[in-house]
Amino acid sequence: MAATTFSIAPRVPVRAFLISAVASLLGAGLLVLALINGWHWALVALAAVLLVAGLLLLLAALVAQKASAAELVLDEEGYTVRSRAGEQWGAWAEVTRITRAKAGGQVVIHEGDEKRTRLEFNNLERARIDEILDEMGARLDSAKGYRVWDGS
Repeated sequence: MAATTFSIAPRVPVRAFLISAVASLLGAGLLVLALINGWHWALVALAAVLLVAGLLLLLAALVAQKASAAELVLDEEGYTVRSRAGEQWGAWAEVTRITRAKAGGQVVIHEGDEKRTRLEFNNLERARIDEILDEMGARLDSAKGYRVWDGS
């Protein structure tokens, strides 16, 4: 069985996008009003700062979202999770169980009593997560030597 790679996308930073939009629109509107009406320079500066802060927050949210993406690679020997924090890996022979939260997309790979690898599938449909778990289960069964019982 060839190695399979899955992309793990981070949660969308909705709150940061919302705050950024409000700050940018408020700053731009206030800046236009202050310049058209010839208001005090301090108000123009405040509006410009608000606009720039909103745009910087948008940029920071986009960069953080891009940097938080991860990659899950499944092969015959084990699994590898690559992210900006580094690389985590484990062998199927050491995996004792794989659990999934009832609500949401959190999957935990247990290796004995000590090691846990947590995966957050935030933007995937439940059916896609089920496919990933089915493949993990098949690879785990294969590594442990389990096979389908034919009744004999």
